[in-house]
Amino acid sequence: MSYRTKITAEDGHEFNVTRSDANNFIGSIVILHAVYGVTRHIENLCDQFAGQGISALAPWIFDRGHPEVVYPYGQQGTDSGQKMYSKIPEKNILLDIEACLIDQKKAGPVALCGFCTGGTWAWVGANTLNFDAAICYYGSQIYDHIDRKPVCPTEIHYGDSDFVVPMPVIRRIMKRHPEVRTHIYSDQNHAFFNPEQKFYDAEAADLLWERSLTFLRKIFILKK
Repeated sequence: MSYRTKITAEDGHEFNVTRSDANNFIGSIVILHAVYGVTRHIENLCDQFAGQGISALAPWIFDRGHPEVVYPYGQQGTDSGQKMYSKIPEKNILLDIEACLIDQKKAGPVALCGFCTGGTWAWVGANTLNFDAAICYYGSQIYDHIDRKPVCPTEIHYGDSDFVVPMPVIRRIMKRHPEVRTHIYSDQNHAFFNPEQKFYDAEAADLLWERSLTFLRKIFILKK
């Protein structure tokens, strides 16, 4: 069962993390939230990963601006979350992600993943920090960082009907980064993995989950 604790970044900032510890440990993953913060979906996902032997840690990035805030789904929450993310400097976001990496690294290999804006920061983290693998789930601004090349094995997942990131943009990312495996889901919109949001699709979500586990298990076995 996921629980909340605190971690301190290198600059002295103390922030909340939601974590779930695996019993049959094979590796760890740091999960970066979307514009809504650490929602029930993220908490449940920590438990899902832990059930597969992957200890999970989700930093409350918004603690840099508004501690413990979680925004509601919908346009108002989206606008508030986007505004909050934009207020936090890149260096501070990366400090919090790195603190989670350091916390988990002593136990074994560590992957990074994120959703929406968190997926963008997973892309940036894959380029900047020493993770063993990264997964970007419908990263909303990856194209703005297209010149950054991941330095660890990385996969990205998009629906072909994503209203935030249209297929022409996805194709440009794929063309620029052929080394990154890209999974495209037919007739799927943004956030199709999240059962709390309107575009959720159970079949596509199950496929994304199985692909993610296959990728992570392969990396973790190689890193053992």
